[in-house]
Amino acid sequence: MAEELRFDDRVAIVTGAGGGLGRAHAMLLAARGARVVVNDYGGPRDGLGEGGRAMADAVVASITEAGGTAIANADSVADPDGADALVAEALDTWGRVDVVVNNAGITGQGNFADPEAYQRVYGVHLVGTVNVLRAVWPQFTERDYGRVVNTTSGSVFGAAGSGDYAAAKGGVFALSRNLAQDHADTNIKVNAIMPMAFTRMTAAIPHPPTVDWLEKWFAPEKVAPMVAFLCHESVPCTGETFTVGGGRAAHVVFAHTAGYFDPDATPESFRDHFDDVMADRDPHDTSGFAEFARYATLLPDPGPFA
Repeated sequence: MAEELRFDDRVAIVTGAGGGLGRAHAMLLAARGARVVVNDYGGPRDGLGEGGRAMADAVVASITEAGGTAIANADSVADPDGADALVAEALDTWGRVDVVVNNAGITGQGNFADPEAYQRVYGVHLVGTVNVLRAVWPQFTERDYGRVVNTTSGSVFGAAGSGDYAAAKGGVFALSRNLAQDHADTNIKVNAIMPMAFTRMTAAIPHPPTVDWLEKWFAPEKVAPMVAFLCHESVPCTGETFTVGGGRAAHVVFAHTAGYFDPDATPESFRDHFDDVMADRDPHDTSGFAEFARYATLLPDPGPFA
């Protein structure tokens, strides 16, 4: 049997860990030896009242009963001061942070006409992720070590009625790739997941057959193993996104295709060759500079991308 991936002496922060995916991540990391800060917002939310703190305490109790080590935290990651306090509690308790799993989230309302709804969703998913990483980053860079798993969503590909949620998750996707590129020459690795799981949030999907199917096959515990691997010191990648659920993990690829090229293009030429623009010929995994390289093969001057 291959050597077990362990987290002995590592300290992990898992946000939104009072239930669902976050609980599964925290439980598995603790079972593999990590000391875990179980964060879940303790203020009023989604009709749970002050339940977030109680949920975090319950997860800590489960970890402790199983022989692990954890503490509960109820600060809001949407508040920069709350994110600072969360990281400070980990540092005050154990002197370090090695792993951050940004999982905290709220259900979107999808009401494009309601800017406050959008801001609430952005505030937890995207701004909350930024707040936690900004708070932990100085000691990551000082120690030249850190493992980050951010939670984005397959909704970025399009999901009717989910504009606020999908836009926030699209921001998390882009943030993850860019932070990884900015720190590619360090031992800080940032990856992201698009989870497929039955949780309190997905239970609210207004389609009972889908909810029943998720409940049957997509337990949060089926996502946690891939997250743990991405949190480990041996993880071989950074800047990648994976769809994970039901025991499956797969690399998510955003690609650009060959398209149509005309150095003297006009609106009419694109109209007349729109099938070529849309054709899925010769797809390449994309990044900002990868697209430059494609143009270097078409233009008489390849610039620095020859």
